[in-house]
Amino acid sequence: MDVKYLSDDKGKITGVFLSIEDWEQLQKQYNISLTAAGGPNAQLQNGLSAALAKAKPSAEDEA
Repeated sequence: MDVKYLSDDKGKITGVFLSIEDWEQLQKQYNISLTAAGGPNAQLQNGLSAALAKAKPSAEDEA
């Protein structure tokens, strides 16, 4: 898994970047459902779902 750490100008780690393939593997491994709502992580899951939808190329983009 190729993980890249994102940091601010002071060097504080503020996030991570991983490939869609790695993310999908983690979803399967840890049973992460992006459609589950109402749980304590619903806002995070909804945000990740939206980001994933934006990141995946559509059929029109590939044509």
